[in-house]
Parts: sequence; structure tokens; C-alpha cells
Amino acid sequence: MTADDSDAPAGLPEPDARLTALATGSPTDEDRADHSARRRKAALRWGAAAAVCVLAGTGSALAVTAPDRTDLPGLATRSDGRYTFPALVLPPLPSGKAAPAENKSRHAADLRRLLLPAPVEAGGSLTPAALPAPGAGPGTPGALPGWVDCPGVAADQKDPAELRALLVQYACRAATVREWTASDGTRTRIQLLAFGSHQEARPVFSAFRDKGEPKDGDGLRLLTPPRWDTPDIVDLAVREAPSEGPGAESRYRLAYLYRGDLVGVVTMTNPGGVPAAAFRQVVTLQSDLLA
Repeated sequence: MTADDSDAPAGLPEPDARLTALATGSPTDEDRADHSARRRKAALRWGAAAAVCVLAGTGSALAVTAPDRTDLPGLATRSDGRYTFPALVLPPLPSGKAAPAENKSRHAADLRRLLLPAPVEAGGSLTPAALPAPGAGPGTPGALPGWVDCPGVAADQKDPAELRALLVQYACRAATVREWTASDGTRTRIQLLAFGSHQEARPVFSAFRDKGEPKDGDGLRLLTPPRWDTPDIVDLAVREAPSEGPGAESRYRLAYLYRGDLVGVVTMTNPGGVPAAAFRQVVTLQSDLLA
């Protein structure tokens, strides 16, 4: 056999380069291109994931550190007139006395402690007042409001004689009052009257509701019983003066409350208008104390 006999026969095709590379373990140009493309795609995926993480972290940081919308000048939510009161605390009961369980029950607690405290906007404190020491004077911190004459409660009525006669007839046993003027100029007066039983308190509540006409309350109208969040066991009647224009608040709002042996009168006045939200708030909280 000559040297020429070892060469590939003439006319046979050249060996496939990819098969040769697989057989010898050497990468082809096509393999190198595929590998580079895969590396570029992986780099893009990791870069996108990192960008998402950075953006999410930045957004969270901005959300945490950015001021609330209401803290920004010109974007603060306008107050609806409601006040800031301390947490309400029911007064202690005398030894052996139980809390009223139904609308016919009597209240054993000190009547003066059932008055709603003044709000912060009227110089009140967010800290519930501590019980004053026995005999504490009017200027003592936490001192209770004083007692008032029962028939004197009718003195602010246009025709006080009939109501005063009812208070005497049904033996009003005690009366107390708390007043305050808030920073918006709204004046609030809350009066509580105690009777011997619900049979004696109910006629007085009805007289206030149907015939009560304060001297400075011209044109008061009795409203449909409001669907407020007051306890069902507290009867409520609301009267107010008509507003003086579209969107204007009533300058005089009045509520009568009845619960067991107690009758309450809530009066709120302001020449510029008594905020409806503040009136509802005061009446609701006072009702909660009586319930």
C-alpha cells in the first residue's frame, strides 16, 4: 500500500465540524455564540431584579419618611368642630348600691359626677380628674360643680311658672350644672335634674320637650328623633333654631335627655353657628354617662 492509499477516497464529504467538536470535546463557534447569549440574558435578568429591589426599597423609605397629607400646608383636613374629651369614667357607687340596669332604675352615683367634663378646647384636661378630697372648695383641681336650686333651672324659660310648678309638683330632689365656652366661641351648658323615680322624671322630660321655650331660643323647632349612636335606654328630644342660609349652622341647639330618675338639658349656642358634629358629640357622650 502506498502513501496515497491512506488518504480519504476522492469525492467523500468533509467531516461535520460540530460532530468533530463533540467527538474531540472542542467547542464550535456556534457553541461559543450560544453561551455568550445565555450569559447576556442572565445578566439582564439579574440587573432587572436588582433594579426592582432598589425601587421598592426607595418607595418604602419615602412612604415612611414622607409627612402625612394632613401635615402639609394647605392640605390639612378641616375640622368638623368636634372636641377633644378625656376618657369617660363612670363615677363610683355608694357601698351596696348597684348600677342602673333598666330605664326605670334609679341612679345612685353622685349627680355631679354624671356631668360631661369640659373638653380640651375649653380648658379641660385629657387626664380624667381625680376624686377631690372631702370638702374641697370650688378652686380645688378636680372639684365638683356645685348644686343649684331645682326651680331655678326654669328661670331661663320665657314662661317659667308652669315648668317651675312641675318641678315642685314632681319633687325635683337635686340639680347641678356645668358650663364652658370653647375656643370657637360655642357656649355649652349641661343641666341634670334628679327625681325620686322614673314616674316623677318622665312628666318633666315631656314638658321640657313639648313646651320648653328658652328666653334666647326664638323659633326653636322640634326635630324628628335623630338616629344617633345614643343608648336606646336614653330618651332624646332635639330642638334647634333654623339656620340663616344654605350651608350655615344653627346658632342654637338644644337636647333633652331622660333616663330613669334623671332629666338632662344640653344647650349649645354660638352667634356664628354651633357645629352639628360637636353638638351630636356632646349629646352622645352625656347620654353614655347617664346610661
